[in-house]
Amino acid sequence: MARPLYRIQQFLRALTAYVRPNEWKLVEKTLPPQAIYLFRRMPVADQRHGLNILSALRAQGYKERDLWAAALLHDVAKSEGVRLWHRVPAVLLRGLRPKWLARVASSDPHSWRYGFTLLLDHPCRGAQMAQAAGCSPDTVELIRRHQDVPESPPRSRLDEWLLALHAVDDAN
Repeated sequence: MARPLYRIQQFLRALTAYVRPNEWKLVEKTLPPQAIYLFRRMPVADQRHGLNILSALRAQGYKERDLWAAALLHDVAKSEGVRLWHRVPAVLLRGLRPKWLARVASSDPHSWRYGFTLLLDHPCRGAQMAQAAGCSPDTVELIRRHQDVPESPPRSRLDEWLLALHAVDDAN
């Protein structure tokens, strides 16, 4: 019962999401100018999610700008056409029949099923977008790998950051 309740709470938070003025200042200090544009294009709920991830990482003592940028932009590719009506069935399919999500997805950008493809491919697409927007190689790699289950214990500084990003994203 805990997981469905969590999803309902998540949905309600998405409906009331907003970004405070002081948070915009943090975004502007953290991201390269082109990447700020990417962040602004994201739905407010995704912006809020990125800021929540960043806040949690900062609370854990992480001060690295590359990690902060990845926190803000890790879901940026979802802004290319993932809608709420893609997200709800995707959550259900991932929980009940994970392989079915790929069956439902379509690579045709004109199809109503294209949003499912974006959900599946958003780490790679987001990394490409971040790279084109001038983000660092570490930020790009963190975005690309943010849904991978990281090795524990981490073998490198980047693996440590990935472990932290993955854990906080999973909890949010």
